[in-house]
Amino acid sequence: MREGWNEAFTNWLLRWLPLFVSVLWLMVSFIPLKSELSANARPMLGLMCVYFWTAYRSDLFSLMSIFILGIISDVLSVAPLGIHLFMYLIMYLSVTKISKYINEKTFEMLWIGVALLLPISMLSGWLLTSIYYADFLPLKSLLFSYLISVALYPIFGGINAFVVNTCLQDEN
Repeated sequence: MREGWNEAFTNWLLRWLPLFVSVLWLMVSFIPLKSELSANARPMLGLMCVYFWTAYRSDLFSLMSIFILGIISDVLSVAPLGIHLFMYLIMYLSVTKISKYINEKTFEMLWIGVALLLPISMLSGWLLTSIYYADFLPLKSLLFSYLISVALYPIFGGINAFVVNTCLQDEN
C-alpha cells in the first residue's frame, strides 16, 4: 500500500514538474536588480517557459498550467491583471499551430522559433496594456526585453532540456 502511494505522489509530481519549473523561472525573473535597464527590460522567462514546454511536452503543460502561470505572473508584476495570461495564451496557441514544424527539430530551429514567436506575444501584450492605460507605452524597453530573451534562450532552454532529459523520460 505504501509503495502505491509513493508511486502516485511521484507521478503527480512529475506531471506538474513543468509548471513548478516555470514558476521557479518566473520567480527568478522578478528578482529586483539595482540597474535602470533591469527595471524596464527583463527577459520574458514566462513566455519562454510557455514556448519551451508547449514545444517539448505539451502533454504535461496544459491550458491549466498556462492559466496558473499567467495569474502568478500577473500578481508578481505591476501589469494589469490578465495581461501576462493573454500573452501566454497567444504563445501557447502559436506554438500549437506550428508544432508540426518544430517538433523533433534541432535546438537552433527552436531558437529561431522563439525569436519569431516572442514578438507576436510581446506586442500583443504591449498593445493590450497600451489600450488599458489609454496611452502608447514606449517600445524601447519591449525591444530590450526581446533581445535579452532571445540572447538568453540557449541557456534557459539548455537548463529546461536537462530537466526534460533527467526527469521526464517517456516510458515507451
